[in-house]
Amino acid sequence: MSSLSLIRKVACPLFLCVALAVAGCVTQETYNAQVIRTNNFQRQLAEEEKRSADLTAEIARLKNQVVELEAQNRALTAQLKEAKAQVVRSLEEVGRLQDEIKQARAAAVAPLGAAAPISKARGVAPSSTEPPDRLDELKDNAASPLMKSNAGTPSPAAP
Repeated sequence: MSSLSLIRKVACPLFLCVALAVAGCVTQETYNAQVIRTNNFQRQLAEEEKRSADLTAEIARLKNQVVELEAQNRALTAQLKEAKAQVVRSLEEVGRLQDEIKQARAAAVAPLGAAAPISKARGVAPSSTEPPDRLDELKDNAASPLMKSNAGTPSPAAP
């Protein structure tokens, strides 16, 4: 029994040392390096989470701005459409008044035996006292697809 007890006394500490070495005992330097590395990763993660939260807030702000700008665009498009319609009505009124003036002149001249007034031909430049005849052009613009549909974004170069 003494040889068995001797083997136990020597083998147990040897087995314990081998088990500790295989189980992953590390030096203090390796441990400290891993702790520093872990702390760096945690700091980087916190920075990235903060940056992500900032970017999420910026995205929400920009989405709100897009909604506001789209509403403003719709309002301005409606104002433009109304202004064009008002110009068309004004030009129609000017045309009507010009026709009345021509008829009044014709009525005043007709008893004297003068010829009836000649209507203005298309493409002829107006006299210095007549406003330009843009009624047809404005009517065409008012009927354009831009004015019929508010779904698209109007071009800033559109008249």
